[in-house]
Amino acid sequence: MQGEPFTRFTYCREMSRGPYERQCVEINPAGTGNVKFKRRGGDEIHMDFALSASARGRMLGVISATNNLEAADTYESPRKVADLGRKRLLLELASGKREAEFNFSTRKDATDLASFFDGIINEETIGFDIDTALQFERLSIPKRLDQIENELKSNRIADPERLIPILDKIQADQRLMNYARS
Repeated sequence: MQGEPFTRFTYCREMSRGPYERQCVEINPAGTGNVKFKRRGGDEIHMDFALSASARGRMLGVISATNNLEAADTYESPRKVADLGRKRLLLELASGKREAEFNFSTRKDATDLASFFDGIINEETIGFDIDTALQFERLSIPKRLDQIENELKSNRIADPERLIPILDKIQADQRLMNYARS
């Protein structure tokens, strides 16, 4: 079963507090998929993406490290911890579906998997926030760039190469560059 390829993987994080109610990533083995996130009191936003070749390799590695969610019932830690957001994993294989759900896990394979997909969610929400800021609130761009820097330093970005087009868009905006110069 370990070598069996998957057809689709879905990762969702549901938060009882914070700015987002629900954040989900759905992806196929080729590294293309979509992200959905819903802010509290807002509409759900859908964004398509494609991973770089190196990130696709890391994605396949973290999924296969779990042996295709084979021991999903052991992901939840017996320790009681604060609500970190419920994580729901769904792996679709030719032979059927495997599901896992946990708030906190001490298993390295499960935490690595969740961290990778949290990184994808971070990238997409940052990208969405920057696109919105470029249109409506240019003065917040420096704060958004600081956020990218902090996320990169904290290793909470799964595919840094995908940030390059966002940064190019900021650099190409002459009004923003004039603001930065002054």
